[in-house]
Amino acid sequence: MSVSPRWRRLTSTVGVVALTAGGLTLAAAPAATADSAGFTNYGNGTVGVTQNIAFAPGGDPSSCGAYTLTVTYNSPTSQSFTVPGTVSGNNVLASWTPAIAGTVSSLTMNSTGGCSPASATNVPFSISKVNTTTVVSSPNTTTVGQPTKVEVTIQSTSPSAYQPTGQITVVNANGAPVSSAMGLAPGPGNGQSYAYFWWTPPSAGTYFFRAQYSGDANANGSAMSPTDTTIATPSGNTISLSAPPTMTQGQSVVLTATVFPAGTQGSVGFTLNGNPISASIPLNAQGQAQFTWTPNVAGQVTLGANYTTNQGGSGSTTDPVNIVAGPAQFDNITLVQPGFGPWAPNGTYTLGNGSNFTFQASSLSGAPVTLSETGPCSVSGLTINVPTGSGVCNLKASTNGGNGYGPITFGYTINLIPGTQTATVSAPPSGAYPAGRVLVLESPTQQDTNAGQNIQWKVKKGGKGVCKVLYPSSGAVNLRIVKRGSCTVIGSAPGVPGQWNPFQTARNYTGR
Repeated sequence: MSVSPRWRRLTSTVGVVALTAGGLTLAAAPAATADSAGFTNYGNGTVGVTQNIAFAPGGDPSSCGAYTLTVTYNSPTSQSFTVPGTVSGNNVLASWTPAIAGTVSSLTMNSTGGCSPASATNVPFSISKVNTTTVVSSPNTTTVGQPTKVEVTIQSTSPSAYQPTGQITVVNANGAPVSSAMGLAPGPGNGQSYAYFWWTPPSAGTYFFRAQYSGDANANGSAMSPTDTTIATPSGNTISLSAPPTMTQGQSVVLTATVFPAGTQGSVGFTLNGNPISASIPLNAQGQAQFTWTPNVAGQVTLGANYTTNQGGSGSTTDPVNIVAGPAQFDNITLVQPGFGPWAPNGTYTLGNGSNFTFQASSLSGAPVTLSETGPCSVSGLTINVPTGSGVCNLKASTNGGNGYGPITFGYTINLIPGTQTATVSAPPSGAYPAGRVLVLESPTQQDTNAGQNIQWKVKKGGKGVCKVLYPSSGAVNLRIVKRGSCTVIGSAPGVPGQWNPFQTARNYTGR
């Protein structure tokens, strides 16, 4: 191409300055390219990374007025971008930051002062997509049931200032999507874009997030981000304190501290208004520590719990509570056994193996009564079950009081004895039956006693000539009335030592 005689070529090299996320730094220039038009320092680059192209006109460039540089793409589409040039000595410098990836076909320098334009048309060089990384960020701790903001940031590789567009996907520890197809907004930093979503932890535990960017026309997709972790707790803290909101002076309460995540090893100390009220208490396998404390003051106070882990971690929490003055009197409990009557506090009672019934319970304050037990018996609600015929059960009835009454607990001692065996037999009732009649004492399908014992039948001495026990092949037990007269038939099962008393039933039959 022809070039005005006024333009001459510079042979000096112009330094390149590129913007990075942290400020201005010297960056390596593209491979220096010189052509007959006077352009230097252009070449292959990356989207968002500035190129400082130098142009050397002949004579004094300041006599040509204002300069503009036009960059023309032929791929992926034919389009041009124009940037201003700046005179620096005998050179014109133009800073150009590629905004799209593709192939540049020409560079053109124009001036407003009448100087002939200079154009370099045989300059194909490529602008590559920028690489990216993805980071997902959530709070260290979150509150169960409360929405939590989870943010994702896409960063172009420095020094690119390109802010990626497109979408990201967030997955949990198992790779299942948590939030998908989230669009990106520019910022907040140089070469960054971001997105966020609101997530509500359903229960206490540790949750994991990873994110991946799918890329766009000018930025490559990212690899899966590093894993981000958040711990969801009832309080939103790494330690929670469980205590009644209102306590009574002089009445003991159980304070429970829970450290998250579950299984944390370490110890907990409890405080009142910042002062220790307990020694260091080791955490159990569930990450909990308990302390029984009796308030000795009344009024508004602050309970606290602080922990230290075996790995050196620590944390604390506080909980304001109200302590009321002790009640004028304690509550009273009425516990009634159906068919028997009230049980007296600290009384001793006897129950046989197999006993199962539901107490009727009430309190003077109107507060509910709860039962607990130590020993072989079992309690569910107000129902007690006795599964053995030996030993001692210690039953407790408790109420938290209220309405001016203090909490109270009554104890009862239960001595266990062998139970009564029972069985449903087929033997007809005592009475007169015709001679020759066959009575069914035990059907083939009859079960054993409730203790699992088999019933044996026999005719009592003195009636054996009148009645006879038969054992047909069906598995039944029958009785034949042989002749006129009377007989007594006894059905019996042995007892189970320490568990069940022997079983016996009798029938008196008369042959006529």
